[in-house]
Amino acid sequence: MNMKIIEKKYRGSLICRVLGYPITYGIVRMLLENGQMELEEIVEKTARSKGTVCNHLVKLKLANLVRYDKKGHKTIYWLKYPEKIRDFLRVCEKLVERTTRRIKQDF
Repeated sequence: MNMKIIEKKYRGSLICRVLGYPITYGIVRMLLENGQMELEEIVEKTARSKGTVCNHLVKLKLANLVRYDKKGHKTIYWLKYPEKIRDFLRVCEKLVERTTRRIKQDF
């Protein structure tokens, strides 16, 4: 298999792993609903420590899903590809719904 193909597939798995954290998933959902958000607002709405939120935002940055800008003492975050992320989450949620229905049928 071509190494470029493997690398692209790895990037896809990285996004899935990052969104597998409930806090990270929640942050993405908040950014989808609210658009740009200040770090302090994200910390307040997640009810987690600033360090925890920053750790998850770093994961989102490394996955190339969020952007940020510093304005004075404030850091503002937003999603890089909001429509693509919304579509991706919609597909994931439909799959979860479908597999959950199947599990209920099997047991």
